[in-house]
Amino acid sequence: MKSSVFLITAIVLFAGPLQAEVVYRTPLSEAGQSGVCLHGDRLFLTVHAKLEGPLTGGFYDSSDIVGQCFDKVSGKLLWEVELPGSYAGRVLESWHDATSLLPVADDDHVVFHNLNGMLACYTHAGKLVWKRTWQAPDPDIKNGRMFLHGKQLLVALPSDRIAVPASKKHLALPFYQIHAIDLSTGKDDWISPTLLTHATQYSVSEWQGQPVLVASMIDLSHWKFGLPRQGFLLSLKTGQPILTFALPPTIPHQKNQLCRGKFVVTASAGSQTKFQLVDPASGEITEEFAMEKPDHYFAWNGSKYAEQPFTPEYTDRRLQGKGQPTASTVHVVGHRIFFWRYDSGDIGCLDTLTGEWVLVEAPIQVLTDKTIWNEADFQYTDGILNARSQVVNERVGTTRGIQRGGFGHTNPAWPIKQGDQLFWQGGAGVLYVIDLTKPFSPAALRWESIDTTGGSWTFGEPAVDDTHLYIRSQRELVKLTR
Repeated sequence: MKSSVFLITAIVLFAGPLQAEVVYRTPLSEAGQSGVCLHGDRLFLTVHAKLEGPLTGGFYDSSDIVGQCFDKVSGKLLWEVELPGSYAGRVLESWHDATSLLPVADDDHVVFHNLNGMLACYTHAGKLVWKRTWQAPDPDIKNGRMFLHGKQLLVALPSDRIAVPASKKHLALPFYQIHAIDLSTGKDDWISPTLLTHATQYSVSEWQGQPVLVASMIDLSHWKFGLPRQGFLLSLKTGQPILTFALPPTIPHQKNQLCRGKFVVTASAGSQTKFQLVDPASGEITEEFAMEKPDHYFAWNGSKYAEQPFTPEYTDRRLQGKGQPTASTVHVVGHRIFFWRYDSGDIGCLDTLTGEWVLVEAPIQVLTDKTIWNEADFQYTDGILNARSQVVNERVGTTRGIQRGGFGHTNPAWPIKQGDQLFWQGGAGVLYVIDLTKPFSPAALRWESIDTTGGSWTFGEPAVDDTHLYIRSQRELVKLTR
């Protein structure tokens, strides 16, 4: 056990809900799952075009989405644009569909991405600047984020190269490549030669004083791409690889990030949670952190937090005793790595400077009359409902849903860091706020819920300004005081 800096009195005093006030709840025209993009006095998000007819196998299939612009003060819809696609994919499948990507905006432009086949740039008045269309591939379109770098849009688009040949079940799946697109003209400034997959969760970071795109080539459990397992640091000036390095075995669907200049590998290690730091210059593992039981575990005992021995919460067949983090929830913030542990409803934190591990039990659902801490008490509506109370997806009670703390077989939103706080959206309407000035403990964790009845799915990034929070579910856009 490493030295403790935690005070139980502080934990009791400060852990708990934020008790924010609701400024407005604006019903959305249809279901969708993008985050909320805030720029100036405008909010941007995407929803599906109207879903009609019967569900097939518990899902709607849809190719078309809509980009929307709201006034952030009033929540009023100012304008919307149609973004038709070329492939009808599943709606809200495993929290990835045509509406998954967060729009991005600068002072003059906003870019919407329909992952089923359209990329379009508009002015803040809703006037089209340029658009691109393509034949969208099948199957699941787990794509990375869009980034703005100066006047360029950085985004992964399908390549002409085929990654997985066609089969009886699926059409041919292409590789992806990063494009740097001029925001004013829609033309490519460069296309990176590095081949990525549809599931590569790339990020923008800094290495040795220069900005880089961090990416990788990693096989998935159900897709084998026939290329070496490698990490990449790509130049933001040219898209060319600055460094290409071998990676050790890595859990699929991990997010590609640097911590203290090293590539973070989320490794499979049985009942342990394990991270490795790989030096991009040498490809060597320079540090390794493994934990079966945390140095500190704080659980809710019915009335308050208390430190106690850790025991896994979930032991079902699919987990097979694994204590690994859900790879898509691993996030680097400075020298710390935050994650959700796969066999529990706990937020974890590794301090890579001290090697100290902390797990804190977190509420997975907060309703009007109760706070839910475990899967057994979890409540949800019968199907996923849009604002018209129409069932748009029946796959609620599966590992592709949100019953394991919102982080089962999913790929949830990236946290938003503003100042000394981290805003992390959970799957069932709960926003977790972590105070980064404190050691991670219940004293550093607060939360807010937009859900009162068990009807909100929230896997898109929130937007945050100095005074308010802006959160969307599949049903509504909600503004809260901070």
